[in-house]
Amino acid sequence: MGAILFIVCSLIFIYFFTGSLQEEETKEGAPPIISSNGLTVCRPGGKTVAAEDLQLHLGGVFSGQAQAFLNAGTQNQIDPVLLASIAKLETGNGTSNAVKNYNNPGGLMDPGSSQMKGFMKFGTLEEGINAMARNLYKNYIGMGITTIDAIGAKYAPPGAANDPFGTNGMWPKLVTKFVSEMGGLSFNCEPNKPDGGGVVDTGTASSYGFIKPIAQTTVTSPFGPRWGTIHKGIDYSCQDGVTAIAASKGGVVELAKFGEGGSGFGGYGNVVVINHQNGYWSLYGHMSSITVQEGQNIGVGQQVGVCGKTGQVTGPHLHFEIKTSFKFGQVDPGPYLPN
Repeated sequence: MGAILFIVCSLIFIYFFTGSLQEEETKEGAPPIISSNGLTVCRPGGKTVAAEDLQLHLGGVFSGQAQAFLNAGTQNQIDPVLLASIAKLETGNGTSNAVKNYNNPGGLMDPGSSQMKGFMKFGTLEEGINAMARNLYKNYIGMGITTIDAIGAKYAPPGAANDPFGTNGMWPKLVTKFVSEMGGLSFNCEPNKPDGGGVVDTGTASSYGFIKPIAQTTVTSPFGPRWGTIHKGIDYSCQDGVTAIAASKGGVVELAKFGEGGSGFGGYGNVVVINHQNGYWSLYGHMSSITVQEGQNIGVGQQVGVCGKTGQVTGPHLHFEIKTSFKFGQVDPGPYLPN
């Protein structure tokens, strides 16, 4: 069935939605969501998502609806993080006409309307979220369409007649961005596929127990002399707002905030420092968002944030340090990392 995309324009743009609704069917077990172009992030160790994890990122009419996304996802074998991420994109985070006036978060079309040009209307937002989840299982996950790229190709096909601004091609990247910001998919996620790049798939640890903080990346600036000073870490290339940043080693988060001037972390932008409790600390700077909290115990490979360009930078990248004290004592990370 066809569907209509609804565009909401902002300073740049807010994106599109389309979909179709069919009857719910009995589910024999959903296939896994796997990494899409090496970008999808899985929650470490199969950690489940809580309502608080979603609520921080939901706005508009979605405020206070985190539990509805959790319930609908669980009942329909759709990852709640994926469900909420798609709904965010389809509605401009709970602000579109369809969701405000029709309780329709997924752009589902009324098959009884003329040429299917009218939105389905639901009695409550919870009903609309459940219908969206049923649709995602019936017409996507249950049919073996299990990557974010593949879902996007059907949900919002690039070049469609109802895509006059050509923004549908951004759908997979934006959904992946929202998934990353929410801390990763919470179940049915396989980051270790050949095309994967999830935070738990960044390679084998070195003899020191450190892994690389980003999978499939290149070093853009090594540790050492640079521009008349000493570059105190390693810079890695990454996609702004998309690439997941992983903890290089487990420990306790001692810092997770924007680095203010005079704090010892000025210029780092959104920065995380982990105490590995063995005389070493690691630092992750310039991120677009942070997904951990100070005092939190985290494991190796757990996501700490998303690539960005905050602080004193000329472009998006990860600045990574290994140190022998909380603020200072930077050493060359190279020998501590796997080849």
